[in-house]
Amino acid sequence: MISLLKSSRGQLVLVDTGFDSGASMTGRRFDDFVRSDVLLERFGVDPRKIETLVLTHMHFDHAGNLRGFPNARIYVQRYEYESWKRVIEEFGEQTSKSHWAFSSLNVADFHALEAAARDGRVVFLDGDAAVAEGVTCRLAKDTHTFGSQWLEVATPDGAYVIAGDCCYTYENLERMWPPGYMQGNAWNMLREFRRMKDVAGDDLRRLVPGHDIALFDRHPGGRREETRFIEVHLAKGGASFLE
Repeated sequence: MISLLKSSRGQLVLVDTGFDSGASMTGRRFDDFVRSDVLLERFGVDPRKIETLVLTHMHFDHAGNLRGFPNARIYVQRYEYESWKRVIEEFGEQTSKSHWAFSSLNVADFHALEAAARDGRVVFLDGDAAVAEGVTCRLAKDTHTFGSQWLEVATPDGAYVIAGDCCYTYENLERMWPPGYMQGNAWNMLREFRRMKDVAGDDLRRLVPGHDIALFDRHPGGRREETRFIEVHLAKGGASFLE
């Protein structure tokens, strides 16, 4: 899943880039896959005009297709980058998803980030940091991954949470029950759940979890060229994608 934010000044912020090829952990290709830059074009958004790109973490379904956004400044936690770099140095450049350490990381995506860093397009964050008007990254250290982060987004109707994989589903926060797959610590995840609930509210009306089909039931949505989407919050006077 990717999320597109637009500030009151018109600044576009993209959260995650999705897959590069649509291949899953098992190698099976997901049905009806659409690359993220192509998806934005369907909504009239030129991917070359994305200037701010936040990666919640480096897993293949969130950090692929960096090439689709050649002009974006990429924000990622330094701890996430440096930790995965140590994994690659320790275990080698595995391509097989049968190796647990690389079950959710495509090394090619990591190298693409390093190439962007050499070009001066990567900002390594050291903890919580504002990255755009009303948009703050929150470090969730050693939870889903080493340096996963979620976003707090200010709106006139209260702050929203874009959780990435710091929260898979609404049920995770409703039950305070961490998901089964993580590469960090479940107790750290519970602490982040509390932080997210403090922002999103007990009813989770202002929460966008990373992998929950229930999003399509809780928010207005539609289809664009057979791709489903939702509109979580629309600023007063803003142009809706639903129209």
